[in-house]
Amino acid sequence: MHARLAETMTFVEEKRRELLQSFEGIAGDRLCRRADPAGWSVAEILEHLRMVESGIARLITKRVGQAREAGLGEEKSTASVMPTFERYSAALDSAVMQAPAAVQPRTNIDISEALDGLESSREALRAAVVSASGLSLGEIKHTHPILGELDLYQWLIFVGQHEGRHKKQIERTLKSIPT
Repeated sequence: MHARLAETMTFVEEKRRELLQSFEGIAGDRLCRRADPAGWSVAEILEHLRMVESGIARLITKRVGQAREAGLGEEKSTASVMPTFERYSAALDSAVMQAPAAVQPRTNIDISEALDGLESSREALRAAVVSASGLSLGEIKHTHPILGELDLYQWLIFVGQHEGRHKKQIERTLKSIPT
């Protein structure tokens, strides 16, 4: 795997480990309860993350296929891509966002189903990344509905940032649900 992709995927995988650790050892029934009727349960948060990650995996696969057909060249740089996302990080950390309808989780999803779905979406993302390795992904752009135009490296970083944001939501949710 190209160094730039390896760097982004290391970040994404670390954020997933942190996310899963945030509710490790918590009873499944508690993970399916909402702290309040307007909020999401931990299982619903995971379902949302699955939906977002699956969509980004499809996006990468589609855009990489188009770029290959168009003759996009190989990645020449090995410079870190992580700093390119810094300007978005602060905005994401402080923003109050409402998930678009397309990524609203199903209500009352079972935690086992949510975890299985999250593993499937990660496998799809990994496959998309493998298919993209070696291409100059900084040249492939796609507009994010909130952040604006991102390249495919930044889309991958977004996956990790997004999971980090929802890890905090999970922690708040669990503090609000009686044991």
